[in-house]
Amino acid sequence: MSKCYRVIFQTYDDSNPSDVINEELILDSRITLPTNCLDFTIGIKTQLSMVARIQNNVLNEKLALLSEAQDRHCPDSNCTGKLVKCGKQKSPFHDVFTDHIVVMQRFKCNLCGHESPSTAKMIMGTIQSGELQKIQSELGATHTYREAEELFSLFSGSSRTINNHDRINQITESIGSSMIELSKHEQEVAVAEEASELILNVDGGHIKTTDPNARSMEALASVIYRPEAIKANNKETRNYLTSKNCAASILDDNQEQFVSSTIVAALKQGLGPNTHVTALCDGAQNCWNVVDAIRPLAGSMTCILDWFHISMKMKNIALPDLLKSKFLRIKWHLWRGNAERALLRLSQLAKEAIADKIVDKINKFATYITNNQDRIVDYRHRKNMGLVFTSNLAESTVESLINRRCKGQQHMRWSRDGLNPLLQIRAALNSKGEWENKWRTAILNARQ
Repeated sequence: MSKCYRVIFQTYDDSNPSDVINEELILDSRITLPTNCLDFTIGIKTQLSMVARIQNNVLNEKLALLSEAQDRHCPDSNCTGKLVKCGKQKSPFHDVFTDHIVVMQRFKCNLCGHESPSTAKMIMGTIQSGELQKIQSELGATHTYREAEELFSLFSGSSRTINNHDRINQITESIGSSMIELSKHEQEVAVAEEASELILNVDGGHIKTTDPNARSMEALASVIYRPEAIKANNKETRNYLTSKNCAASILDDNQEQFVSSTIVAALKQGLGPNTHVTALCDGAQNCWNVVDAIRPLAGSMTCILDWFHISMKMKNIALPDLLKSKFLRIKWHLWRGNAERALLRLSQLAKEAIADKIVDKINKFATYITNNQDRIVDYRHRKNMGLVFTSNLAESTVESLINRRCKGQQHMRWSRDGLNPLLQIRAALNSKGEWENKWRTAILNARQ
């Protein structure tokens, strides 16, 4: 005996499930003995075809409900006529994997000529499903727009015009801009249970700009989390964060949006009047400005010049072998929080250097240490005590927020208005629960 199977779409009365109103055969096929991994499943083309036919039936049923719910009175207050049927209108509509042509009933007033909306775009505000827009914006925020287009083609089994890179660009910017509007009202959100301590990392990255009068512009990113969110992996070789909130901005608005978003992120992590905040920055004054904006909302604060950035700056200073060992000795002093001794050594090292280029590098590093001297701590002691002293946990988040797609590729140029919406989506994706809580509202607001 050979077996076959069929997939049937049925509509029925919910008060009497056995009362089938409509029925359509979606798939009728034979079950065969699989010989390899290629014929073990029904195949992607069959799956997509089946989904498309089911979706067509659901859309037709929903269109019938729209037609039944149509108010037949003319909406024009000066007209006493009624709307009557006047043919049908074909309209495209696109879901995540499938494309459809829906046929919508048209209604028209014979007295004044008013015609009710009769396309998917006029009624829904878009020809794309919400989940398609969600995925387009996610891929657009984390990949180049052309890479996103290729990924859609791969998983849809074909190239679809609705997923071209220009469309993905538009959707990403539209939803990202909607996220900005949502964030403007978030300082009124309910605050999480107050945290006894929070860790705040603020960092920046320079991105090449389309502005002909500037070489680059700076994007800022912040990451806020509780110390208890730090967990080790199974092998205890690397730590990771189980919960965090992020903010990012590249607007030239005196940091207004970035400060506001960072405050909201801190509130969601439990910032309160009794919370101690440990703030780590790369040393730039604009980053410390953000920390200062948080200070009045916290109980107390410890500001630390991030050891990760000290190490990176020292690593990027190339010196002759004769000076290199002395330079490493300076790192030894900084590791123990002795900034004055480190500055004295730097002064001596600058006198020993011959090349002006090397002297300039040493002096610049000395200025960096001087400007942040009050925020240099005993890093060795903090490490031994299990206290945070570096932003390495947050650096991967900063990398995904700012650097990905934006740095290291010489041909990429950005405008502030084009990049900022993308940063908002990235920040939501990197904050626990933020994107899942917001994407539906952001899409609906963007369509309005």
